[in-house]
Amino acid sequence: MAQTSDRSKYLISPALVIGLFIVAAYGYFALSSFFAKGPPGTQFAGGPTFDNYWRVLSFGSNQEVLLSTLWASFVISVITIGVAVPMAMVIVRAKREWIGNLIMLAIAVTFLSGGVTRAYSWLILLGNKGLINLGLTSLGIVDAPIRFLYNWSGVGISIAHYLLPFAVFTLIGAVRNLNPSVEEAARSLGASRTTTFWRITMPMLLPGLMVTLVLVYSIALASFLFPMLLGGGKVRMIANQIYDRMFVEYDIPYAAATAVVFLISAFVSIWLISFVAKKIEKAVS
Repeated sequence: MAQTSDRSKYLISPALVIGLFIVAAYGYFALSSFFAKGPPGTQFAGGPTFDNYWRVLSFGSNQEVLLSTLWASFVISVITIGVAVPMAMVIVRAKREWIGNLIMLAIAVTFLSGGVTRAYSWLILLGNKGLINLGLTSLGIVDAPIRFLYNWSGVGISIAHYLLPFAVFTLIGAVRNLNPSVEEAARSLGASRTTTFWRITMPMLLPGLMVTLVLVYSIALASFLFPMLLGGGKVRMIANQIYDRMFVEYDIPYAAATAVVFLISAFVSIWLISFVAKKIEKAVS
């Protein structure tokens, strides 16, 4: 027993160290938000004030960026899960095992590639003369190139692609826990594949879907690289706003207040999603 407790201490200590760094970082931001921007060469000036929070909450541009970040992250997360569900089903239930392994390999390769690599890859694919537009125009599907870049279309596609491995890998475990005999019983009683999927499979898969939604939504909220590169300054999320205030305007207190407001908004939105998810699970069960 003594050896087990000693080992647990060694396992817990790295988590505690990381937790202390996170608390210290957010504590610095929280304290920084209560001061004014100092003169050149300094960071803070004057005594504690709520002016930075007033600036964050009163300016319409701040509210617009915050709300668009929350809403876009939710929509992109839902779309990602819609793509991830059939992929997870195929990986787990494919009659030929090599098909599932091939899909897993493709997802793993994209998962291991860096964010910068993915962003520049999508710049090449989604440009006016990119592979996608060249393919669409050569096939006669569209007459003019579709504008994917510097709007929410390209940003949403790139973020969804980044979130997809997280969603698929999380849903694989949920799909494996499904009881196929229940679906087979529904089919034997005359239910179609579509009816069986929506009336039997989806309710059983719902808890895993909600966990996946919270996970990918939390990751999507912090998107920075894809809006910056594929948005071209026209699509802004809150992480880009905080970055500009720190490294462009050099207004750390204002950036800190923005980060604190965003953190609270993110926690509230995640709690609301979890609350609604539990209500839906109870209603379905």
